[in-house]
Amino acid sequence: MRISFRNCKVYSKFMPLEVHDALVVEDGRVISFNEEENARDLGGSYIIPAFVDSHLHLDEIGLYLNSLDLRGVKSIKELRYKLEEFASRTEGPIIGHGWDQELFMEGRWPSKVDIDDIVNDRPVFLSRVCLHAALVNSYFLELMGMEGDGIVKENEFEIFRKRIISMVPREKKIKYMRDAVEHVASYGICKVGYVSCSLENLSILEDLRRKDQLPIDVLVYLNSEDLRNYDGKSSMVKGIKLFVDGSLGARTALLSKEYSDQGTRGEQVMDYNKIVEYIEKANEYGLDVAIHAIGDAAVDIALEALKHARNGKRIEHASVVRDDQLKKFKGIDAVVQPHFIISDFWVLERLGVERARYVYRFRDLMNETNVAFSTDAPVEPVDPFLTLDAAINRGKNEFIDLYRYTEDQSLRPNEAYHCYTSGSMRALGLDCNPLQPGDEANFLILDRDPLSSNQREIKILEIYFRGKRYFKDNKR
Repeated sequence: MRISFRNCKVYSKFMPLEVHDALVVEDGRVISFNEEENARDLGGSYIIPAFVDSHLHLDEIGLYLNSLDLRGVKSIKELRYKLEEFASRTEGPIIGHGWDQELFMEGRWPSKVDIDDIVNDRPVFLSRVCLHAALVNSYFLELMGMEGDGIVKENEFEIFRKRIISMVPREKKIKYMRDAVEHVASYGICKVGYVSCSLENLSILEDLRRKDQLPIDVLVYLNSEDLRNYDGKSSMVKGIKLFVDGSLGARTALLSKEYSDQGTRGEQVMDYNKIVEYIEKANEYGLDVAIHAIGDAAVDIALEALKHARNGKRIEHASVVRDDQLKKFKGIDAVVQPHFIISDFWVLERLGVERARYVYRFRDLMNETNVAFSTDAPVEPVDPFLTLDAAINRGKNEFIDLYRYTEDQSLRPNEAYHCYTSGSMRALGLDCNPLQPGDEANFLILDRDPLSSNQREIKILEIYFRGKRYFKDNKR
């Protein structure tokens, strides 16, 4: 099938910027930028390559689309109200996501005491926005043979999370995965790096692909535990995902100096020798290695460990990077999440003004290596335009304190779009020219110029994957 468009502005590449006024697609691939006589008149609309999210969690997205949404909750009282309402209309284990104690008017972390009187006969697992901590009730603690105040972090978080997910029937997990990929596709995202994927979820994805129920391309990064049982045969598996530390929000990101608001340096969640052991196993399968490192001390460990990797090398987040570390990123993709700037509005309390210039330094990283954008969804919203706005404005319009100290790290629009298209494709080991003759025709039609508009006001008019219009209503 052949389709063509004219009277439009086509941004086929952002660095260097390439602009055309027509587009021709045939059999799912870009043919040319020549104007054809019978081409569809777009009336001055704009065409850009579809987005590529290099780091997100499809299973978690699907799970939380069907669970208790606690994002933006402003108090423990409101959390209790939402939990009570959700529990009254559901049966079985309760899973929720998105609370952030930094927003709570009570000024403290929640505990099991806050929820035990609401649900005491089934497990409750409510994950913090960072996916590194969760609030659980006494019933769940007793079920796991553990004690505590109801807050579980890092390794304990993973133990509780895996247990409660094991209670979800496979039929529901299949539905959740379908919901997730459709949700992602509806925002104009054509390819994703699905990190921390289990072998069970890999098998679900493979089934969906066989049934032609995957509108997007999914490249899988297995979690470390499942690598032990991986047979090396799946064409969907691109790499593995490893962890050095936790999150700034939970004060478990590993810093070289103590947090400014608490006498701790964070946590190293995986031993260095164990990290290298997994990397060597990945080398045997020819897999890429993606390492989660948020604090600067964690970045030190990740940079050293990646010297053992023989294939693609990525550091996920790189939230705090010292000057002496920047040059060491050469040959290592920095996979960052610009919307963290907005969500981590409190970051200067954690790190202090003296370390502000080390935080989310996208421009400095771009000067040294390839930078890829992602959302870490459901940690951050899937919507790419929110991510782009954060990269371009760095919270200026939200009066985020970090902006005052790091304005020089703001990206120009074309640079931000480059990171969300070519940059992300490169981090995924793909051809980094997203809309060139011979390439897959994955593109969006927008109502206004993305390079000179408020990103939050842009509307996606149409979405095309492999040259076919994707009819699912987009959320913008």
